[in-house]
Amino acid sequence: MKYIKLGKSDLKVSVIGQGTGQFGTRAWGYGIQYDDKIISSVIKADLQSGINVFDTAETYADGRAERLLGNELKEYSRDDYIIISKVAPWNLAYKSVKRAANKSLERLGINCIDLYLIHYPNPFIPLKYTLRAMEELVKEGKVRYIGVSNFNLSMLRSAQEYLSSSEIVANEIEYNLFSRRAEKDLIPYCLNENICIIAYSPLAGGLLTGKYNVTKLPKDRAHAFNFYNRKSFFIKTSELFTIMDAIAKSRNKKIPQIALNYVISNKNTIAIPAALSPTEVKLNAEVSSFELTRAELQKLKQSVPSISDLVYGFDHFVIRPISWTKETIRHKL
Repeated sequence: MKYIKLGKSDLKVSVIGQGTGQFGTRAWGYGIQYDDKIISSVIKADLQSGINVFDTAETYADGRAERLLGNELKEYSRDDYIIISKVAPWNLAYKSVKRAANKSLERLGINCIDLYLIHYPNPFIPLKYTLRAMEELVKEGKVRYIGVSNFNLSMLRSAQEYLSSSEIVANEIEYNLFSRRAEKDLIPYCLNENICIIAYSPLAGGLLTGKYNVTKLPKDRAHAFNFYNRKSFFIKTSELFTIMDAIAKSRNKKIPQIALNYVISNKNTIAIPAALSPTEVKLNAEVSSFELTRAELQKLKQSVPSISDLVYGFDHFVIRPISWTKETIRHKL
């Protein structure tokens, strides 16, 4: 496994992590296609493969994901893993941040969260109060480092300006071969500022695994409202899958490994796919063992016809004068 330093922190992280957004939620098959035993085997396989980053959030399955993760990790040494968690958009008021962090710590069964992120920006709560609370959590020893998630460039710069005793060490965004708008300005800026990019949905929710095509569209609940489930989308991206398949065969790899390798080809980027079996963990971990050539990377980039047409990631989030209730934001998440 390949490791990098996470931004300005002293955290040594594997370039491939484990996402837990699917833990505990029936929308992704929990209790139907997998259960707690599968989750236990996945986490064991992660650690055995050298994966030491586990990404979670209080919003995932209403806290159940944090609890499931914490229950499994308590069997291992605290030095063996790094936990990233996130505070929900409706909890960004000063006191709410503190309260949310304490609840996450309790569910995870730990004394300190390695990296605590703002899950989504909330335009109706001043960012300076949110960050003041997060800096205090660092001083109190409940959080080691802080960062953001789903922040575009202007939002990220604003966050940096409000900090006095801590720094933004990471920005977690949707980043994959279908969602590449961040390559224009956000990723170069983060590289220059030594801010780690944490790529969630690096396989676009399983769509970059190659198991879907024009004749086999995703029909599960998780993709029900997603434009990825349209035939026109797979027609537009057919060249990409052809190229990924050719590269994979030439290297004796799998299509999803090529897609993941593209993401971590950026120096300051780690990917957090959501493996749901030890086999998937093994395939993901193997991604760090090779590097795509410049020519291969260029072919992949050129095969995607239009970033703006395909992207549906972090900066599609449009600020509107809506009621920011928990139910409203859960729908957007």
